[in-house]
Amino acid sequence: MLELKNITKEYGTASEKVHALKGISLKFREAEFVSILGASGCGKTTLLNIIGGLDRYTSGDLIINGKSTKDFKDRDWDSYRNYKVGFVFQSYNLISHQTVLSNVELALTIGGISKKERTKRAIKALEDVGLKEHIYKKPNQLSGGQMQRVAIARALVNNPDIILADEPTRCTRYKNKYSSYGNFKTNFKRQINYNGNT
Repeated sequence: MLELKNITKEYGTASEKVHALKGISLKFREAEFVSILGASGCGKTTLLNIIGGLDRYTSGDLIINGKSTKDFKDRDWDSYRNYKVGFVFQSYNLISHQTVLSNVELALTIGGISKKERTKRAIKALEDVGLKEHIYKKPNQLSGGQMQRVAIARALVNNPDIILADEPTRCTRYKNKYSSYGNFKTNFKRQINYNGNT
């Protein structure tokens, strides 16, 4: 389903380069749950950004469903990000002036889904992470853990093939089904196995 072949990523200028990734090769199967562990600054987020199409690799190849991305244009990456990948970012990336419900619905807007269907699916996703009673609040009215759960709901609402979570339980202090790494893994595995996500 997803394969990285000798992926490298370099930042900086010709005279001073930072080698963020050096020859990473991995294969991911459908409905597989994978954790990437490592010290701060070792390239975990860079790797997730490349897998998710948010950043471009310097060399190597990212194979998606048997297709090389070497010749991907911007529109190909846009389509991949919008329809195939759900992101849970470290910093949540919630829009402060929008309600929780609107933040989750936003992930469905690009796909041309009707307002009624967007709302229905967003409410269900928020129910699944225990936030039904907070749907009309703004992000600044939530705790860090609740904002993280909004980000999780937004990642799941589009039923993407791939879910990328960068430190997904960092702020989930409240007792809910995503409140520890073990619970997150168990419940995310249930979700990805049910829907066939990776």
